[in-house]
Amino acid sequence: MKQSTLRRWGPWLALVVLFATITSLLSWWQFARREERVERINEVIANYDKPPIPLADIGFVLEEGKSAQEWRPATISGRYLTDLTTLVRNRPLNGQAGFLQLVPFELNDGRVIIIERGWLIAGSDLSPTVDNPLPLLEPKELVVRLRVSEADLGRPPIPGQIASIDLKTLAERFETNGEVITDFYGRLVSESPGSETFPTGVPKPSLSEGNHLSYALQWVLFGLMAFGAFVWAIRNDRRIQLEEAGLLAPKTQKRTQALIDAEIEDANQ
Repeated sequence: MKQSTLRRWGPWLALVVLFATITSLLSWWQFARREERVERINEVIANYDKPPIPLADIGFVLEEGKSAQEWRPATISGRYLTDLTTLVRNRPLNGQAGFLQLVPFELNDGRVIIIERGWLIAGSDLSPTVDNPLPLLEPKELVVRLRVSEADLGRPPIPGQIASIDLKTLAERFETNGEVITDFYGRLVSESPGSETFPTGVPKPSLSEGNHLSYALQWVLFGLMAFGAFVWAIRNDRRIQLEEAGLLAPKTQKRTQALIDAEIEDANQ
């Protein structure tokens, strides 16, 4: 490439490279999100419908905030600590604002596991609903699906509420004689003996991958199109220069129907 051509097109090339780099990073981000989503879907498929077994037989292992045993059904025995009930705010379901009900459950070995019992609709002013059914204090046997702790959102504390199911924050709030389990909590499947009323059950997580793959491919395409447009612009500019210098015959305009109609109209005037 000649020095003059480089000076002319160099800044445009740098802009194209920058744009392609940005689209590549966005594409990589979408691929990473899809991979994470597929991993979570595979965990649901592998564990969600397995028959429940005693919690002690699962051997829950937590690594970097994830676990291959997530969604695994487990059986536990003990009693609810209803005086420590907490609501998780900002949890919409089917387009309606609401809360998740968390009730600590004291196991027979003295440890305490947080149980997500279900969803409660919010009041008209988005405040906690007055309909907050709590279980009896009698001994119960539960079937739960194990879930890993959610991240701390750093929101200001509200009495009786929490912004996410951050188990370490909950453990600090609760004053119990037993150790509060912070590696996982349980989403209620069933309890025996059952309660008269329950919060609304949370549905099975979606198995859809979403649009991450299509978005990733679109960003790749945008980057390629930028390079294609750059090459076309150089070639077109070079052709115009050759035509002006008389070294290349002018490009014949394609005869479209609109051009033919215009010629006919000119001839009839």
